[in-house]
Amino acid sequence: MLIKDYYTIENVSKKGDGTSCFHIHLRPDSTIYEGHFPGEPVSPGVCNIQMIKECAEQVAGKPLLLNNLQQCRLTTLVTPLVHTQVEVTIQLEEKGEVYKLKAILGKGEESYLELKAELIEDTYKTN
Repeated sequence: MLIKDYYTIENVSKKGDGTSCFHIHLRPDSTIYEGHFPGEPVSPGVCNIQMIKECAEQVAGKPLLLNNLQQCRLTTLVTPLVHTQVEVTIQLEEKGEVYKLKAILGKGEESYLELKAELIEDTYKTN
């Protein structure tokens, strides 16, 4: 889990349409930035995808695995020095054993990363 070092969730708000919005603080002192990149930290796309997955797990109330990444569009270079506060908006729909995920990492009307994916329950962690 990246939540201990990479980011902290400040609060979560829910909208009437079932969407959850996670208000997140990216931690510029994270050890991830020691290699990506020293002196000029850039948030790795894979870490942002993991952060979105961890938010989806909170919405689902169980550990999940990324089963199928259908679309991932990176539109802005995210850096914890410029984008200290971000929002992860999650739409998660359970369809049988699959969770359909639509997520946006951004701030306000601005989108930095858009993700569509399918997740499944991580039975290794639940058993």
